[in-house]
Amino acid sequence: MDSRSLPAFDLNLLRPLLALLEERSVTRAADRLHLSQPATSAALARLRRHYDDALLVRVGRTMQLTPFARDLLPAVGRAAAELEPVIGRKRLFDPARTERRFVIGATDYMTAILAGPVLRVLSSEAPRASLDFAPQPVRDGTLAPYDRLDLIVGPEGFGLPGASEELFVDDFVLIADPGNPLVRHPRPSIAELVELPHAIAYLNDPDHDNLQDLLGRAGIDRIIVGARLFGLATLPLLVADTEMVALVPRMLAAKASRTLSLAVFELPRGMEIPMAERMYWHPRDDADPAIEWLRGVLARTVPALSREPSGPAPRLLSPAPGPGDGDGDAGRAPARRGGGEPRVRPSGHRSSPRHPASG
Repeated sequence: MDSRSLPAFDLNLLRPLLALLEERSVTRAADRLHLSQPATSAALARLRRHYDDALLVRVGRTMQLTPFARDLLPAVGRAAAELEPVIGRKRLFDPARTERRFVIGATDYMTAILAGPVLRVLSSEAPRASLDFAPQPVRDGTLAPYDRLDLIVGPEGFGLPGASEELFVDDFVLIADPGNPLVRHPRPSIAELVELPHAIAYLNDPDHDNLQDLLGRAGIDRIIVGARLFGLATLPLLVADTEMVALVPRMLAAKASRTLSLAVFELPRGMEIPMAERMYWHPRDDADPAIEWLRGVLARTVPALSREPSGPAPRLLSPAPGPGDGDGDAGRAPARRGGGEPRVRPSGHRSSPRHPASG
C-alpha cells in the first residue's frame, strides 16, 4: 500500500483507543494506561473527532460501545498486536558507550542530596553520558513534563505524574544556629517550639504547596513564620546567624552541617514527620533500558547517603513535662533515633496513583 494513501492517525492514540473500547470506562482506561482521567478524556475527545462517532455512550449507569465501536474493536486489537513488535522494539543500551544527556526533574533538596553520588556513578559506568538536574515541574495533572524529562524525583503526595517507585524515606529534624538565644532549654517543649520564629519553605505553589502543612500532620496548627522561601536547600543558610529555626529533612541537615555551624534537634516522640521520596517516569518508558538503568543508578546511591550530621550533637525536643515529671536528664544528649541507613523498599514497589494529590 502506498503510504500516501493511509489516512492520518496519531499512533499515540492507539493504546488509549484499545483501552477505552475494552474497558468501556474512562476511569478504568486511565488506570490501565497510568494516565490521569483528564488526559484520558482528552484522548477520547480526539478519537471521537477522528471517527466522527461517540464510541462510548452512557446507558443507565454504565458506558456502552456504539455499534461503530463494537465493529471497530476487533480491528483495533489486531492492529495493536501487529504494531507491538515495531513500536515496542528498543535499541540495546550500553552505559559505557552511550553519549545520552539524561535530565532529572528534582527539588533543590533532592538535587543537593543526589547530584554528587549519581554523577560519581556516571563517571565510572557511563563516562560519555551527561546529566542535567532541572527544577521539579509544576503540577498540571498531565504527563507533559516527560517531553523534556527522563525522570522526576520528588516527594510522595504532591501530585507528581507517572508510574513511580519509592526511593527512600527521610524524616524531619529541627535546625538552629548554635548560638540562637531563643533556644535556651536543652529540651524545649512543643509549647516552646511553636513560639520560635520559623523559616519555612514551599516546593511549587506558595499557596498550595506549603511545607508548613507538614506541621499539621504532627498536630501543630500554628507557628510563628519569620520567613518563607522557595525550596528546602537554602533553609540552613537562612537560620545560620539568625534567631530563626527550621524543619528540614535529616539528610539535608546532615549535608549542611558539614559546612555550616548548625545545632540539630530531634523532634519529640509522637511528632515524627516522615517524607517518602519517589522516582517518577512516563509509563511508556517502563521497559526502556536506558531509563531502567538510570532508575537503578539512583536506587544504588541511596545506601551511600549520609543521615548523620557532623555538627554539634543533636538534642531531643521533648513535650512539655507533665505533673510530676522530672528533668534529671535535661542536659544529656540522648541516643539518636532513626540512625543508620534510610529505609528502602524493594525496587519492585511501584505505584501509579489514580488521582494525583492536590498537595
